[in-house]
Amino acid sequence: MKKIPVLLAICAISLSSTITSAQQAEEVLPITKTEATTNQEDYEEFPTDKLSEIIKAAVEKDFPGATISEAYTDKTGNYKLVLTMDNSTKTAYTNSRGEWFTPKK
Repeated sequence: MKKIPVLLAICAISLSSTITSAQQAEEVLPITKTEATTNQEDYEEFPTDKLSEIIKAAVEKDFPGATISEAYTDKTGNYKLVLTMDNSTKTAYTNSRGEWFTPKK
């Protein structure tokens, strides 16, 4: 009867070391956040009146009272917008779905 707790302890230690070594053997891939890479020269001027309603709605929602004074686009469909609000300007970057991003320089 005294051997049962000892046997259980040995089994528990053996099992935990097997699980630990299996976890260590598993390849872990790093989580990376994708950032849009942009270069100022990659953008070409784009008429502000031809911007999609999605982009206009995103500006209205996230920058209330701002107007789009200039717009530029790149080959991948990203937009660089110059927003004017309260006598100041701000440059914002968005994709075609109206999702804002910070360009990687």
